Amino acid sequence: MLRISDHDSRRGFTLAEGMVATSLLAIVLAGVLAAYLFVGRNLTRLVNLQQQEVQSRRALRTFTQDVSAAISLSTGTSSQLVLSKLTTTGTATVTYAYSSTDGTLVRTEAASTRTLVSGLTSLNFTYYTETGVTVSGSTQSVKSVELSFASAAGTSTSGTRASYTTVSPRVLLRNKTTLQ
Repeated sequence: MLRISDHDSRRGFTLAEGMVATSLLAIVLAGVLAAYLFVGRNLTRLVNLQQQEVQSRRALRTFTQDVSAAISLSTGTSSQLVLSKLTTTGTATVTYAYSSTDGTLVRTEAASTRTLVSGLTSLNFTYYTETGVTVSGSTQSVKSVELSFASAAGTSTSGTRASYTTVSPRVLLRNKTTLQ
């Protein structure tokens, strides 16, 4: 016959050991959760930044092509640019307009309107003469244009806000003659 000793009948964990193990498990799980949230926020912020960069590159490419092909500049303010460019069927008027209330840069050509950049916090067109002097008045002496803007995506409360600033090179209006 098998006899169970007193020592064998008391196997297991004491209440104190159970509480220590549970506390350690809670600390480890809290650390894992914090790391998971940290990685999630950073990945979201990275995605926001990447989307802003792609949007910025596309806008700069379109802007550079239009300004390089421009034959005249009819409106040149810090938030709007209206130019004419040669097309296969004649000339086309292209308008770049910044809306600070919507935070968008919109390009309009004929009946086609397209939002190039969204989430803008600021935008500025800067105009230069042939000698590189900043122009603030007449558009007739403008020979190059620079576009600069800042955008943001995500929210600061969730920790996913990403800001991106873009400055184009000075784009020369190649087909525009300058006043002498």
